[in-house]
Amino acid sequence: MRVIIGGAYNGKRKFVKEYLDKLNIKNRYVFEGEIPASTYSKEDYVVIGSFEKIILQSIELDEEEHAARIFQKLSVLDEHTNVICVCTDIGRGIVPLQKEDRKLRDTCGRLYQKLFAESEQVIRIWYGLPEILKGGD
Repeated sequence: MRVIIGGAYNGKRKFVKEYLDKLNIKNRYVFEGEIPASTYSKEDYVVIGSFEKIILQSIELDEEEHAARIFQKLSVLDEHTNVICVCTDIGRGIVPLQKEDRKLRDTCGRLYQKLFAESEQVIRIWYGLPEILKGGD
């Protein structure tokens, strides 16, 4: 599994597209706000973004439990194919005023910690510039 993280509109998806183009990957599937079923092969690349929307589908769950469930689904998918997670950094130290917004931010943070720890590669995109935080390629 690979993780691409950065702020909103910082070029994460463009980076992933160029990365897959460079590798000449034809079998790529992009999902926004959902984790697909694991019906893909090891040659396929599944790109998943908009984790905030995934989290909001069950925001009433405990943050830690919710993050663990999402991570488990991603792990099962990653056993069968190549997963690239496109994560938007929604925290940056700002504490939202609304309780629901804080819960979303906190759940994203817990999920991202799990993703970073278990992923083979983590890249931060800062206005189009990639910075490898973990792993190499």
